[in-house]
Amino acid sequence: MAIDPTYLEQLKKLNFLSRKKVSSIYVGGRKSIHQGRGIGVADHREYYPGDDFRSIDWKLYGRVERLYVKRYEEEKSLTLRMLIDTSASMRFTTTDITKFDYAGSIAAGFAYIAMNRYEKFTASMYSNTVQEVMQAKKGKMQFFRMIDLLNNSRQRGETNLKKCMAQYTSMIKSKSFIVVISDFMEPIETLIEGIYRIAKHSREAILIQVLDPGEFNLKWRDDIRFEDMETDESERAYLSPGFRREYKRRLDAHILSIRETCDDTGLAFFSLRTDTPLLNAFINIINGGAIKS
Repeated sequence: MAIDPTYLEQLKKLNFLSRKKVSSIYVGGRKSIHQGRGIGVADHREYYPGDDFRSIDWKLYGRVERLYVKRYEEEKSLTLRMLIDTSASMRFTTTDITKFDYAGSIAAGFAYIAMNRYEKFTASMYSNTVQEVMQAKKGKMQFFRMIDLLNNSRQRGETNLKKCMAQYTSMIKSKSFIVVISDFMEPIETLIEGIYRIAKHSREAILIQVLDPGEFNLKWRDDIRFEDMETDESERAYLSPGFRREYKRRLDAHILSIRETCDDTGLAFFSLRTDTPLLNAFINIINGGAIKS
């Protein structure tokens, strides 16, 4: 990977943003919603196995006959923990930037804000296991260590969010703000279980999906052989209008399932295309704005 130096220069504009209100997605030292005892009930989310029974709102259950847990607000500083997908599919591109380079650049934006606010942050790479786990530290040297880690990462293998989050959350010992950046192209069942684990072990979390525009519009024509970059399996297909409609339906359904799971667990979700200018995409994320696909 090579993060564009121009983008790093553009991040300096965030010095101004980081002195202002940067929506609800703000690294450290701010009010945050989480499970447990705190100062005032902020909202609720649906109960899932493993939650503390003491957090269940039984009065709400009496009204809606579904289990919800209370979420509270509390002032504290969080450790920013970023996980970037390094599976083989992240090498894919039909533009001038791969999905991994784009994902790494978005992660660098979060690290830049944390560096300027002198908050602890760390980055880790993952595919079917978690690799290259940085120690959480503060400051400029930590930022450049992360850039070196991204620049030297190799994209290979398959992705398994469920397995990786089970491994990663066992390492978390402090209050955390988790950012996961991936194309999330794996079976929806493992994704959902991974998302629930993220929700359970974080104080706040964001999932950011990075897709190439070619994955949306199938820019190829007629007969073509598709190769799975993670398994090396290939299949020939004729890109008929019916094939394109079915592909689009399945892709939309996959993304919707991720979004609905994030909504159920209180996580923020963004889906990005690599043809969106990087700085624009990142500023929209930290301001909580929707990004058009």
